[in-house]
Amino acid sequence: MTRFTVQAGKRRQLLKRLILLAAIVVLIGLVSFLRSPRVGAILEALEAPGLPSAPEFQSRVWLTAEQNWSVQMRRRFHHASQGVKTLPVPLSWFMAMEQPASNIFTVPFGNRGLFSEDDYLLRFGFIEGEVSEHNPLKLPVGFATTESQNLPGINGSVTALGFTCAACHTGHLKHGNTEYIVEGGPATTDLGQLTTAIGAALGQTLVSARVPLMKARFNRFAEKVLGPDAYNSTNVAQLESELESLVNYLASEPGKVDVVEGYSRLDALNRIGNQVFAIDAGRRDNYVAINAPVNYPHIWTASWFSWVQYDASIMSPLVRNAGEALGVAAGFDLTAPDGERRFSSSVDINELWWIENSLSGESPDPDSPQAGLLSPPWPETFPEIDRERASRGQEIYERICVDCHLPPLSSQEIWQPEYFSPVSYYVDGQLRQTPESLLQLKLINLQQVGTDSAQSDVLNNRTVNTAGYAGGDLNSNTSGMGINAEVCAHRPEFPDSPYAERNYSRVQPGPLVNVEVSDAPMLNFGLALGAIVQQTIDSWYGLNYVPEENRRRYEEDRPNCLRGSNGYKARPLNGVWATAPFLHNGSIATVKDLLSPPELRPEFVVLGNIEFDPVNLGLMQDSQLLEDNTAVYSKEGYFVLNTNTPGNHNTGHEFSSEWDESLHWSEQRKGVIGPEFTGEEVLDIIEYLKTL
Repeated sequence: MTRFTVQAGKRRQLLKRLILLAAIVVLIGLVSFLRSPRVGAILEALEAPGLPSAPEFQSRVWLTAEQNWSVQMRRRFHHASQGVKTLPVPLSWFMAMEQPASNIFTVPFGNRGLFSEDDYLLRFGFIEGEVSEHNPLKLPVGFATTESQNLPGINGSVTALGFTCAACHTGHLKHGNTEYIVEGGPATTDLGQLTTAIGAALGQTLVSARVPLMKARFNRFAEKVLGPDAYNSTNVAQLESELESLVNYLASEPGKVDVVEGYSRLDALNRIGNQVFAIDAGRRDNYVAINAPVNYPHIWTASWFSWVQYDASIMSPLVRNAGEALGVAAGFDLTAPDGERRFSSSVDINELWWIENSLSGESPDPDSPQAGLLSPPWPETFPEIDRERASRGQEIYERICVDCHLPPLSSQEIWQPEYFSPVSYYVDGQLRQTPESLLQLKLINLQQVGTDSAQSDVLNNRTVNTAGYAGGDLNSNTSGMGINAEVCAHRPEFPDSPYAERNYSRVQPGPLVNVEVSDAPMLNFGLALGAIVQQTIDSWYGLNYVPEENRRRYEEDRPNCLRGSNGYKARPLNGVWATAPFLHNGSIATVKDLLSPPELRPEFVVLGNIEFDPVNLGLMQDSQLLEDNTAVYSKEGYFVLNTNTPGNHNTGHEFSSEWDESLHWSEQRKGVIGPEFTGEEVLDIIEYLKTL
């Protein structure tokens, strides 16, 4: 008996040694795996981003009714699919994927919850969604599902997840313990951090599948994706193979960033160009590093602007919206031969038409000025407006600000022809006009307003190569992309004599004329994008047998005009109180900072905290979050915008003691647009802006 006991003890001791040895081998294997050249290149991508806690509220206020929308319109706008697949994973994977661990070595230990849970997704700045027929999964505002999409590395078509217009154009802010949701307002999201988190979650799931003793995470993922009826060794192996293919694809994608976007900002124009001309076209030489982030623009009233975008670069709403859909990864064909519907896409033109008409409403006029989505009124639950101050602020606004920002849209003055009038353009030498009057915004030259030029530089300076490659370089493609369309652009004017008197104008180039755009090795990015979007729209018309008269209705009889402008538009300030941060690049947190002497503007701005500042009118700033302003993100996870970085400059639009009333604006210091305000005058203007 004793002999058997001793032998059993020896066997147990041997087994323990074998287990320890196996653990050491696994650990060595794990370290070797993580240090291998192939995995080492993406090791950093396996780290989860540091994120702030999700904001907490005791109540929610939707400003939908006050903004002239119904609940039904709101819910559809928030989740109407444009036909896009922005997120690179199937819907079933996204709903099954777990949150990434902060450290790769902690992956085997515990379940951190699903990626799709509100407690996690809202940390990226998204707004909690409502359950409705348009959103049965209760995804955050701006998420939509699109069926029959092809994703890299995934066999067959799947239901994909994409962003809607609302993902970038629905805002929210916190005042007291209440969340206020602003329809058409600027989003507060950080899509760069979301991309990092998705990559980390997928990568950690793949590591879990490949490393012994770490398989629990992958197994949970596989069980959720496949379900009990399809969970077997064959399907699990197939899922693992597809996961590896997708991770490898994402790791190979270009993703250089020169200027971090952070919360509340996006380099939309460069992202669209990269998606269309580099990723979709398979032409990596067309990729440009992210370098011109802008604050998500608010979109009420924008349907009636003669030109949209910060740099007033696009005229046609349909072209702008279809281009945006391509930029957030609609399915898009560039391989079909000529004559076989190249440029076919999954862009849903009907849904884009519904969205645009919901925003625009009927054509406004003096008798019926309330059209479409309206700007949000100052909530009654906010601090009461000081009407005496507001009256003084109105006088200052009419004296100093109206020349650029136009009279208030609630005034009768705004209906004068100099503000509301048709746009004239030429087609084959024949003068035409838009059938409806549009709001003629002032386009202010950079030499005058002096704000950061990065966003304006995109359409002025960027070129793309759409020509064929001699010898079959790059995917053995000797043919071009197939761009062949007419667009509308300003006719170039002959340059002034170098001896002419210096006289910067407010960007008044030649007349609008139709121009032919075709493949070239250094094609202007704006013209190339306008042409390729037009061909995509035309392909949709053909595939859906749309007659000519209906095509004009979709396009609202507005020409596909594009331009690079060397300036930024000054839009009316209705609802501006709900649009922080300020300047086009979001480099100023409050209106008080914007109107105060430029030397008082904060050097660092914290973005990601949506606490509203009703006194200074903007985003509450917490100095404790700037203890280490050398980091791009604070230890709490908020974005720290450094205004010394090109692309982030907070210069320009300055009311300064250097202003000289006797001089023309072109003789003032660049960026100085008016006299310095006193502290009381700043507060007066702030109070008036709350009334618009």
